[in-house]
Amino acid sequence: MRPRTLTWLLGLLLAAVVVAGCSLVAGDDEGDASSGESNTGPETNTGTIIIDQRTVPAGQAGSFTYTGVPSGTISADSTLVVADLEPGTYTTTEVDPAPDFDVTAVECDDQASASPSSGDAGSRTAVINLEAGETVRCTYTNTQRGSLVIASQTVPDAVGGSFQFTGSPTGTIPANGTLVVANLEPGTYTSTERDPAPEFDVTAVECDDQASATPSSGDAGSRTAVFNLDPGEMVTCTFTNTRRGTLVVASETVPDGAAGDFLFTGVPSGTVSANGTLVAANLTPGTYTTTESDPAPEFELTAVECDDEASASPSSGDASTRTAVFNLDPGETVRCLFTNAQPGATVTPTITAGGATAGGPGTGQDGGSDGDGINPFVDPDADFNNFPEPSDLPPDAGTFAAPKPGPWTVTHYGGQLDCGVMTLAIPASPPESGVLEVLDGGQTVVGTGLEDAQGVSITMNASPAITGRYTGSFQATEQGVPITIDYFWQVVTDEHIVGFLTSSFTSEGVTCSIYRSFEMFYSG
Repeated sequence: MRPRTLTWLLGLLLAAVVVAGCSLVAGDDEGDASSGESNTGPETNTGTIIIDQRTVPAGQAGSFTYTGVPSGTISADSTLVVADLEPGTYTTTEVDPAPDFDVTAVECDDQASASPSSGDAGSRTAVINLEAGETVRCTYTNTQRGSLVIASQTVPDAVGGSFQFTGSPTGTIPANGTLVVANLEPGTYTSTERDPAPEFDVTAVECDDQASATPSSGDAGSRTAVFNLDPGEMVTCTFTNTRRGTLVVASETVPDGAAGDFLFTGVPSGTVSANGTLVAANLTPGTYTTTESDPAPEFELTAVECDDEASASPSSGDASTRTAVFNLDPGETVRCLFTNAQPGATVTPTITAGGATAGGPGTGQDGGSDGDGINPFVDPDADFNNFPEPSDLPPDAGTFAAPKPGPWTVTHYGGQLDCGVMTLAIPASPPESGVLEVLDGGQTVVGTGLEDAQGVSITMNASPAITGRYTGSFQATEQGVPITIDYFWQVVTDEHIVGFLTSSFTSEGVTCSIYRSFEMFYSG
């Protein structure tokens, strides 16, 4: 029998004798121990410590480890018990449960003790002052962290682009991508999309945190989402970026080649020569009007025809008012052709913009589609000398109005920087990968991932006069000086493009010009 058991039995016997009014060492007058009176039970000198484990939200999966007294590992919503402890001071510390949880409360209950126990969430420690016969219960609350998700959505769907966010979450994602930050402490976070202009506008920011008592919110005007993250919650905020569009006024004269200049007011506005184009790019979707000033007496406006037939809200033209009404949809390029005829000339108006659909050859007399204009490989224009003409031309060169959409590689040839008194050679560079997105039946081509574009997408617009000719530009900086770089593409076939870029800028009184040529090949 253990010594502690002997002590307990002796105490029990002594208590029984005292209650009966007797003593083992007393005289005969103190009574007999066998009087039959009941006792009050043993006196307990040891105590018990209980650790209660709770999670917020309740019932979350996880395991939690404690060191000290008590020590051990338990799951959520369970207990860790150590009994038969001598009175004294004990400490137990929970091992840091990050990154999934944070200890947010440690509360100890030893009722009316004169030396109460205590807990500290910051150190994840309970200090337990255990008295004889006492049971002390300390409850640890572990709050689960949450996740924030930014989803990028574009209108139209699946157009190219990249979007940058600051705050939390922060980072850059492509169109229709996601940006995720996990294991965040509950609280309020904000994330703001950098202005995606001039190619896109943020038109909606919508947040989904289901039945939260503190719902998150978004504001398209400030391009900001405010996340109210609850314990264990995943909040998704969707940013909708609507692509801007392009308006093109094309001028046609009858008879073909008749010289003239035509003035337009509204949007687009400006002066365009015969068989030229007037372009207004990166416009917010909506309704625009442009009106041609009366070309009399040299010409008479005989037709205004607009081409966006697939649109649910087609554009329209009215020759009597000399006005085109553009109903511009997201990401759309709308072309309206103004036909100006000399008095007495035969009028056969035709939309010259467009040509063969992407990836297919034209069918016109010169190899282009009807009205596509000249084939520059047969009848070169003045700008054609700036293109790197391939040494071996396929028989159908110049008959393709648009390239194939998909992956392309670009090889930059050597160029030069000419500052008058000084000329500097620009070395060639290794091939780079990019992607071409063909829109509106080949009217617009968007190139992304091109090295010289410094990460900016290049929007190229088709020429109505030359089959497969595209022009475009973007803003950049060179040595801290803002510059505009103009791009020119000529489609050889739907899998081969030649091109060049030019720019001019003035710095510290010196004007410089840049020229560089390149070739692009379909790699899909």
